[in-house]
Amino acid sequence: MDQASGSPTDRPRLVLGTMTGTSIDGDLDVALVEIHRHGLSMRARFVEGLSHPLGHLADDLRRIARQEPLPASEFARIARAFGEAHADALEALCRSTRLRPDLAVLHGQTVFHAPPHTWQLIDPWPVATRLRCRVRYDLRGANVASGGQGAPITPLADLVLFGCGEGLIVLNLGGFINATYVPPRGSDVGEVRGFDVCACNHLLDRVARARLGTAFDPDGAAARSGIADVAIARRISHAIAPPDGFGAPRRSLGTGDEAARLVDLTAGLEARNACRTVVDAIADATARVLAAEIPEKAGVILAAGGSARNEALMTALAWKTGCIVRSTEDSNGVPVHMREPAEIAILGALAEDGVRYALRQVTGAASLAPDSAVIEDR
Repeated sequence: MDQASGSPTDRPRLVLGTMTGTSIDGDLDVALVEIHRHGLSMRARFVEGLSHPLGHLADDLRRIARQEPLPASEFARIARAFGEAHADALEALCRSTRLRPDLAVLHGQTVFHAPPHTWQLIDPWPVATRLRCRVRYDLRGANVASGGQGAPITPLADLVLFGCGEGLIVLNLGGFINATYVPPRGSDVGEVRGFDVCACNHLLDRVARARLGTAFDPDGAAARSGIADVAIARRISHAIAPPDGFGAPRRSLGTGDEAARLVDLTAGLEARNACRTVVDAIADATARVLAAEIPEKAGVILAAGGSARNEALMTALAWKTGCIVRSTEDSNGVPVHMREPAEIAILGALAEDGVRYALRQVTGAASLAPDSAVIEDR
């Protein structure tokens, strides 16, 4: 792990980060982060964020992610429109905060990820020309080209944003769950762990659509009033996290195509009981994976992502893991949907300082080149 030797300045850096997520739920989330100090001594504070609707552009991105054949002109149009949407959202955030950024970091849209090939689609030039600041993008490419998996890339940013005097676990409850073990601040970076856990929102949203007729179960209300079928929950849990699969890579960037088959197991249950059964299955799978992958005892889980608002799942996670489970907003003031864009900003700041943020013990290989492409400030 290397880092630049430049001397820190008193003025904190203001860094923008962006994220849409593999589920392409229709919003582009952007965050402004205040960065203090440099390199591995960095500290970060979430300042403000906003969610920018993508409108019909979300449908275009889904077409590409589904591998639908398109002419080159369509790829070019969509990439440019996506870049313009980023510029719109970031300009709006800058107007709201009345702050001028030092750096913008663009994750892009993951439309394909199967190492050694990956594509985080975006045209970064609209951001560079309209914000007139340095821009970093393609945050996974260097690691994949170096023989790594390119994911997860956020564990080091979890340490910067949430590290404290005790070890803890950060869980992102998105389409899939991914976890970071954050050792006590001051520990060696080699103690950080990051891994994918199991399907989450793919299953929760599927059962809500099938049984409730809604896009999702708001706050987990139906699940909270239901009773789980223990046998079915166990079957689903073992399907999404096989007991003999610990230590092996789990798919995090898939389409959730297993959701329909597994949710069908709950077809004979009352709707609210079906929702509760899926919640308990996910919590059980998560608890088993965490116990197998993190030998150190961590008594606190910080949850982010869409399902951190699902009270039934948060309660089930606490019960199954024996941990105190809090949201990142309650614990650190980081809204649950802003963790990822905030951490993309942090990764860009680390790259600015010469730190290779893709950790060997997480992605399988150290990056042989800087972890992102960069457009110089004009």
